[in-house]
Formats: sequence, C-alpha cells, structure tokens
Amino acid sequence: MTPGLHPSISKAFIAIFALSMASASFDVAHAEDAKPGFFKKIFGGGSKTETPPPAPEPEKKPAPKPAAAKTKPKAEPEKTASKSETGKAPRVIITTTGGKKVEVGKKTTPAKTTAKTETPKQQPKAKEEPVKDVTKTASRSDGNSPMKGEFKEDDDDKASSTPAPKSVEVLPANGGWEIIKIGGRDYVTAESIRNFYNPVYGFTTFRTQGTHFWLGSSKLILKAQIGSQEMLINNIKFILSFPVQEHNGKVLFSRLDLCKLIDPVLYPSHIQNAEYFDTVVVDAGHGGHDSGARGVYGYEKDFALKMAMSVRTALMQRGFKVVLTRATDTFITLGGRVAIANQTPKSIFLSFHFNSSDNAATGIETWALTPQSAAATISRGGGYNINGVTGNKQDSANIALATAVHASVISRFKFVDRGIKRAQWSVLTGCKRPGILFEGGFVTNGAECQLIASETYRQQVSNAIGDAVLNYRKALESAMAKR
Repeated sequence: MTPGLHPSISKAFIAIFALSMASASFDVAHAEDAKPGFFKKIFGGGSKTETPPPAPEPEKKPAPKPAAAKTKPKAEPEKTASKSETGKAPRVIITTTGGKKVEVGKKTTPAKTTAKTETPKQQPKAKEEPVKDVTKTASRSDGNSPMKGEFKEDDDDKASSTPAPKSVEVLPANGGWEIIKIGGRDYVTAESIRNFYNPVYGFTTFRTQGTHFWLGSSKLILKAQIGSQEMLINNIKFILSFPVQEHNGKVLFSRLDLCKLIDPVLYPSHIQNAEYFDTVVVDAGHGGHDSGARGVYGYEKDFALKMAMSVRTALMQRGFKVVLTRATDTFITLGGRVAIANQTPKSIFLSFHFNSSDNAATGIETWALTPQSAAATISRGGGYNINGVTGNKQDSANIALATAVHASVISRFKFVDRGIKRAQWSVLTGCKRPGILFEGGFVTNGAECQLIASETYRQQVSNAIGDAVLNYRKALESAMAKR
C-alpha cells in the first residue's frame, strides 16, 4: 500500500533531497572525501545539485575490459546465471594493506553472473487476470478517509510474468491517478506520478524523445526507456518488475512498480509498517563445507566472513547492536539464518556475498525480495511470486534498505552498477524483518578479487554500509513514530 502525500512535510525531510555527482578518480583510502550522491541525500547527507539534461545522452564507445584473472575459476554448479548488463565505472585506485595500488572499474560490459546458493522458492506460473472495470479507492495510511491523490495497489491485483497483450482500457481518474489497463495489468501515467510528487521535488523537466523518458528537477532525475525494465534515478540503476509502456503518447509505469519501488524510494518517510530497530543481523554467506564461489585469491565464504566482521565493527561504531549468523568458518543452514533474524527483536537483516562468473564480469548488485504478482529479475531467482511469501510484508522497507545500501556504495566507489534487483532467495522469503542480500563484487575477476582480499577495501565499503544503515533509520523515523 502506498501512503498518501501528507500536506505537512518537515523542513528536515525536504532538506534530505539533492543531487550530487561523485568524482571520477580517487584513492579509496580517502573515499570519505568523495561527494555523496542523491540517495545519500534521501537517507542523510550531501548537498550538490545538478540540472536535468535537455536531451538524451549520446551513446559512448565502450572502454577496454579489465585485466583477466590470473587463474581460471572453477564453475560453481549451484550458482545461477543472470542476464548480461552494461555498466559504467570510472577509475578507482585502491591502496592495499601491503602498499600496492590496484586500479579497477574501467567501463566494461559485465558478463553473465551467477545467483546465490540460497535456493529460491519456486513459484507456479501466473494466469492472466481478466480486465477489471474499476479500481479500488485509495485510503490513508492512518486508516482514515481517502485523501485526494493517494494511491494504493489492489490486494488482488495479479500481474503476469509474460509480456501483456495489447488490449487497452482507460479507466476514469481515481483520486487524481490516471490508470490505463494493458492486458489486464494496471499502469499509471507518468503525468500522474509527476503531479503527485511535484510538491516535494518541484519538477521542471518532463519530456519524451524517441523511446527515452526524463522526469527531473534540481533534486531528482528519473530516466527510463519505453520497453525496458531498467530505470535510473540519479544514475542509480533499478530493475523494474515490468517494462515501461507507452499508450497514445503517454509513458506508463506499472502500478505494482509505483507501489513497491518508486513510492518507497522517493517517499521513505511514509513507509507503512516501519518498525524502529537498534540491531542489525549480519549474515556472512556460505561457511564450513559450503565454500561458495572459488575466487582468484580465495573462497567466497572467507571473504564474506571478513566483510561481515568489518561491517559489524562499522555498525557498532555507529551505535547499533550486531548479531552475527556465524563468526567462524562454520556451516549454517539457510533456515537457521532466517531463524536468527526472526528471533532478534528490533532488527534488520543484511546478508553478504560475492559474485562469480567469467573473469571479465565486474560490479556491485543488491537484491531485495520479489514482490507478490511479479517475477524475479533472473530466470532462476525464484520465478513468479504468485501467492506472496512472509518477507513480502516488508516490501517497502526492503527496497528502501536496498536503495540506501546500494547507492551509498556505488556513489562512493563508482564501481559498475549492476542494479538493485529482485529474487526469492531463501534468506529473504521467510524473513520477518526488512532484509537484503548484497553482492560486494566478483571474486572471479582478478582485479576485483584483489580488492575484495584487501582489508582497506572491506573497511571502506563497510563504512559506506554503516552510514547507509544509520541514514536509512533516520529517513524512516517519522514512519516508525506512527507505529
């Protein structure tokens, strides 16, 4: 359910929205000097703004691929390949603990990556819903009477994981929202989105050129492309559940993406069911006989544990209590990890992993649970979530947490941004707390694995994550107060 736009927004909340572009080249040892990005403004800090572009950006020529790994990694049979994506990454130089400098992040086209050993919960294929004649009236988040302009997702709105047929029905405006059904699925016009969030963001740009769409102001730039599931908000990549559509010259976003992604990201202070937390359950993936991916300089299980310990230190320095699912090289079942999270009161859940593929793949990606009535980003990420799972009760908080962490790391280090994605990993489906799974780079890429093996790198990434968690809690303070 999407909360409405409250007429009284505090000055402190408005002040957290601004755009900043990070410098293209810097030493990670001085990463704190980098200019924070827009999402650090949403979730605390930063100041620089930028004017949205008047026209589509020209295509850039690809840069050389990063150096190949020294040893060819052994394929991990339990991992799942994902779709290729194109990312951007300016120079980043890391000084390792041994004094050696390593350069990574040259622009590259990431090769196919693999998903986690967390076995996703498979869902049956959905059936297309018949076209409905009406939409439900939105209600206030506090349970009172409806307020003009508010919008929520129908509880029984079932979408399809396959492309929708082009049967179109335009419904009467519902509280200011223009809804268009395409193949039985609800879409909302970009004009409606602009009008609803305009009091907060003050949009000055609203344009379509070819298949490209821009919505922007000095505080926010949203870019999308008709027919694509990729969306950029101030150059942070999100993977939508459904492609952007066009009808009679109007750009359309699925109603599910509005409710489960756009609204929680742009308006985190009104997330429903947000509960105060003072504890973070930190999960180091794999362990014991489950070594995870075999990297150039070691195994995923060992790097995950080192990262978890570093994140633990960063969080404790910021006043959080921390519970580790494992503190040694031991095997913990997936159900056991979820149980620890669910038994820890006033907590959120962060699971740490590292990616594997061929030696050219590189970049950072963050996973949140697939919403009900949508499909996972990758084919083996759990399929179509038709009936919903326990973790879907935290959908809005999940995507806000994923955004805070992912954007904090990407804006600070400028690695290839592989996006914020969706899947039904087992550690997320049964989690009753807000939770995400963070992929901190590719152990099968020689240069990136050398970074992962560096204590300096892990400390700096951990500080970025610690800041993100602190700022995420601050951004949701008013929502938590309602509970």
